[in-house]
Amino acid sequence: MSLSAERPLADRRPGYPADGAFTRRLGVIAAAATFLMLLAMTIGTAFGARAVLNSQSQQRFADVVTSASNSVRADLDRSFTEIAAVEAFIRSESELTNNGFQIFASTVSQRSAGSEALGFAPRVRGGEATAFIERLNDLGVVLQEFDDSSLLNERFPVAYMFPPVPGLIEPGVDILSDPRFGATVRDSLRARSPIASAPTALRTNPSGQSWFLVFQPVFGDPEPGQLPTEGPLLGYAFGVYRAAEFLAGPLGRNNLDGVRLRVLDTTPGRGATQIFPEPVADADESLAHGWAQAGIEFAGRRWNLQFETPERFGLSALERNVWVIVLSAGLGLTVFASVSMFSLLKSRSAAHSSLDLMASQIRVIVGSAIEGIVVLDAANRIVLANRSFADAFGMPDPDQLARKDWSAVRESAAVEFAGRDGFFALLGQVSNSQNAAIAAADVRIKAPVERTLSMSSSPVSDASGQYLGRLFVFRDVTAERSAEEAKTDFISMVSHELRTPLTSIVGYVDLLMEGADGLHSPESVRLLGIVKRNSNRLARLVADILDLSRIDNARFDLDPGSVDLASLITELTESMSAEFRAKDLSVVLELDAGMPPAHVDRIRIGQVFTNLLSNAYRYTPSGGAVTVRASAHDANFIVSFKDTGVGISPEDRPKLFERFARINRNGTRPSGSTGLGLAITKALVELHGGTIGVESSPGNGSTFTVVIPRKAAENAAA
Repeated sequence: MSLSAERPLADRRPGYPADGAFTRRLGVIAAAATFLMLLAMTIGTAFGARAVLNSQSQQRFADVVTSASNSVRADLDRSFTEIAAVEAFIRSESELTNNGFQIFASTVSQRSAGSEALGFAPRVRGGEATAFIERLNDLGVVLQEFDDSSLLNERFPVAYMFPPVPGLIEPGVDILSDPRFGATVRDSLRARSPIASAPTALRTNPSGQSWFLVFQPVFGDPEPGQLPTEGPLLGYAFGVYRAAEFLAGPLGRNNLDGVRLRVLDTTPGRGATQIFPEPVADADESLAHGWAQAGIEFAGRRWNLQFETPERFGLSALERNVWVIVLSAGLGLTVFASVSMFSLLKSRSAAHSSLDLMASQIRVIVGSAIEGIVVLDAANRIVLANRSFADAFGMPDPDQLARKDWSAVRESAAVEFAGRDGFFALLGQVSNSQNAAIAAADVRIKAPVERTLSMSSSPVSDASGQYLGRLFVFRDVTAERSAEEAKTDFISMVSHELRTPLTSIVGYVDLLMEGADGLHSPESVRLLGIVKRNSNRLARLVADILDLSRIDNARFDLDPGSVDLASLITELTESMSAEFRAKDLSVVLELDAGMPPAHVDRIRIGQVFTNLLSNAYRYTPSGGAVTVRASAHDANFIVSFKDTGVGISPEDRPKLFERFARINRNGTRPSGSTGLGLAITKALVELHGGTIGVESSPGNGSTFTVVIPRKAAENAAA
């Protein structure tokens, strides 16, 4: 009797397939289930990525809209300074003439190009009409619509205006009684500050562009103890503007030229009027789906800028197609994963890795930095502060900061500074100086959000040099500082890692050249010499990069001491004498006898002189000469290196001290130069408080001159 693993047909359960068929069917079912599951995951991930990108696009567009609205507001504020200029001109001129005002208005418009016209409406009381008309006629001003009989009470007729704007405001019109501008004029007097009128159109073209006027009351000299705005009212300076002119520049600068835009004047209590693209009274303020808005306030008015959000705004070609890439990759992985359960696990792991990488790329956020601006007058009171400044320092509405004392405003900042006392001391020192300027000084804020601002400041003066006030600009450089620190750390790490194997290579090459391997043929020595020279060259490059990294990161410390410059120069030239003799170059030293010791870092000044000697050697042809001169003066040591080489062209001199700049001289570029030597030389000289310059012309050689203050290193160490 034989035993068999085969089950008799009679014992098989109904519905079961033959042996192996069920396993194969189960594999098909598992593969199909895996395929469907991964397909659903892939589609979900792809469309999820698309949704994230759309959200990112909308956020970027919202940031650009905010930037554009801030730019419009800034342009408006800058344009209103024209009216302040008119006010100053009126107060400074005892006898106004039509010709004089036209020249002044034309000059102001050419410089700022903000207004369409500038004008002045003087105050004329009842009983002064006849004398006023005669006086204007004598000065060349003819009032065509001026009605003498209407001057029973005071009036403000438009007497001076350039250029004319027919259909909007005419000479002789009393702005106080004008139905379009009278209310604005009265509001301006009550506020004693510039007030903008409601948007209006030309009478000659009621369906054309929107115009508005800004009125500024002009006051005479006040009595002792009074404020400037408490003096007698002389009249109203005004500017005429087109709303569309303030939108073109910011939209173009923010790449919004092709985006649909409408602008509403939504000043409270006066309804909504569409002022762009065409005037529409009682406009609907509600937004359609897919529109973004930003509000700006200026001179008593509020504009609402409404932008139609474009699809996939600000996305790169890669970002726009990420979801397609994800979908394609997912489909490929899904098909491959369905072959077997093993490949399923392996492919799913790879898919997750790819999706994680793509997700990290999608999370990149690009913000636009908006500068904070503060303008002070000569008495250190705030003339202008923008929204970005107020937001950066946690302050209230910037309009509320106007005319407040600068020291009190900065003390009220609702942020926590790092080094508050030092920062405020610097602000006070700069604010109290009429000449001090700061190109870039970092300001660190610890809370509520940690970030770094770069502050710059410069005095503001008029054409005659009279000090008018000061400008402060604060720019967010948090990302830049983080990137610089990461770059410096990376360069330092890589350079340190390269030095160790290079040192080993040079050491073993020296052993081989001395015959450590028992082979000492001329060809092997020649080849090892090439290896050693290139290894030394690479080691010098690594050392130069490390030096630049330390200099950039302010980690380069000098070790000053008493140094005899004449002895140092003699020692360095003797160490290079073999190289000069091999090239048949003569070296002449003209060193003043009795030079006092210099207080410098011997190693770093030696590096400066070695770089300049090597530069002269490299660019001087055989048979030439190199002359080194050193002398001491009252405050400086002066050391020059003159060669008879090929010289430097005028167009190449400005980039001579740039990093990695390798200048072609006389059509040749010598080997062995990394383009870092002169950049490091300049940095080391400046660390000693000195300067370096060059005089050269093609065919006449070059002279590099180093000037080192005697006390430079002591000051740097302190």
